[in-house]
Amino acid sequence: MLPTNFDTLANENSALRPVVVKLKEWVERHADWSVLDPRVLARDLRDVDPYLLSLFLVGLVKIGLYRRVYMVETPSGVLADGEYDDPRKIPDRVQDRGFNYFDPKETDVVPVYKPVK
Repeated sequence: MLPTNFDTLANENSALRPVVVKLKEWVERHADWSVLDPRVLARDLRDVDPYLLSLFLVGLVKIGLYRRVYMVETPSGVLADGEYDDPRKIPDRVQDRGFNYFDPKETDVVPVYKPVK
């Protein structure tokens, strides 16, 4: 489950308070998710200013609550298993969830935010 103790950011920057409220609600509805995907957040939270959303995600990293990792989108549009601290370390062949291999250069590398344990 993703942590929701985002109040530190709202206390540091009051402009982020609406983002914190929306993200807490989003995380509660997506309790089975293991990462925050900015693409999904931007789509699901269309009423949140994209700049404030990005500021919020960077703030999560800055305070040490989350870290940014990279994942590869499969040809079918879902994220493949496997997280990479550096996108240059992604292997030449990645396995999709159907156990088929594909070239990650033919798809997108997506920065996502993972809780620090």
